[in-house]
Amino acid sequence: MERKHGSRVKAPAIVTNSDQARHNVDVILEFFGSYLIDSAHFYTLWVPHDPQIITPFVTQDVAVCGSAMRTGWDEVKGFYDPIHEMCGKFDWTIDEFIIGEDPNVIVTKSGSDIDVQTGAAFGKITLTYKGRYIQVFRFEDGLIKSFEEYYDTALLNSVYSGDKK
Repeated sequence: MERKHGSRVKAPAIVTNSDQARHNVDVILEFFGSYLIDSAHFYTLWVPHDPQIITPFVTQDVAVCGSAMRTGWDEVKGFYDPIHEMCGKFDWTIDEFIIGEDPNVIVTKSGSDIDVQTGAAFGKITLTYKGRYIQVFRFEDGLIKSFEEYYDTALLNSVYSGDKK
């Protein structure tokens, strides 16, 4: 897979004998690299039917984070479209890819460096945030079937609510 947006994502080399795992890691790099740059490309990385986002520890304090499980294109786009409306820096560092026996399940340990102007869904504020995450990607036919993310919601909420104008 040709990497279109790899310069915005720092990641270690992967060690695996699985061609499927290598392909899936390339998709993960495209996923992170497409943030704020190319929403059309971002959405091509997902399965055509019933993609899913799982964010188990959500609150109502942050605009689009009020639901723990989103299934289907309307809900996935309802979550990501407001992110793609942001302008500024949204860079990612992947510290580790954890590839187990099933190459279609890959866990990442990552961090974000965010300094953006948000759109209407986030209150048109400046949001500066350095986050830490554990993410679980599940693949089907070489595309993202589900994305599950764990992060410090209290930290995000303190930063988000502190910047409201």
